[in-house]
Amino acid sequence: MIVYEYPFNELVRSMLRLEYLFARFNHFTRSDDPELHHNAIAILFDLGDIGARGDIKSLLLKEFERQKFALSGLKSSQKVDQQALAQTLGEIDMVASKINQSAGRPNSMISESEWLNGIRTRLNIPGGTSPIDLPSYHAWKNSPSTERRKLLESYIAPLLPWQDACQLFLRLLRQSGEAKDVVAHNGSFQQAPSGKVYQLMRIAVEDDALFSEISANKYLLSIRFMQADRDKKPQPANKDVPFKLTLCQF
Repeated sequence: MIVYEYPFNELVRSMLRLEYLFARFNHFTRSDDPELHHNAIAILFDLGDIGARGDIKSLLLKEFERQKFALSGLKSSQKVDQQALAQTLGEIDMVASKINQSAGRPNSMISESEWLNGIRTRLNIPGGTSPIDLPSYHAWKNSPSTERRKLLESYIAPLLPWQDACQLFLRLLRQSGEAKDVVAHNGSFQQAPSGKVYQLMRIAVEDDALFSEISANKYLLSIRFMQADRDKKPQPANKDVPFKLTLCQF
């Protein structure tokens, strides 16, 4: 199954981007290959830019507070696993506390490094990070992999609370929805939200030759499946497409 996700607000969009970037950074950092460590360096700048956004931090803390309030109301319910509930509430407290304590700019080590800034300014120049342009960077890429990994880990360390936060936030949000089997007739599916305000839409489809184009507002959710073509413009999938739809709202 291939899963496509559609965020309904800026906070969810930013958390999905952070999850994607952290997954790639961790994948590249685990390797010993200097070229993959080069990819990790490039992602480091994106992570730092998102982590430095004060508006996202404020929205996230408010959302954790709202989630905590909603879950606390279940403490007296006999239908709820109280041990699991207490564990989740503890996770929210711990993660929110770490985010709240990350005073200043968590990306300061990245933005204040002259060495990194020299690399960043040349990333968008074709061949700009070659040995003839950045000999110090070339020397680093030829240093032992343990030293390279240690440096990458030191730069990412102040941003790790954001990794924990986005993982917890998205896990709770995804678990709030229930997948339903539906069919996009002639490749198209529409549904009215019926007055509900969702935070995330998830679409799971088995056909890897298709991808979904999604648009949504408070009046209508619209999904259109397209036939993937690597050489030509994608065409509408003019056939019935079964898929799983999950609408999430914590």
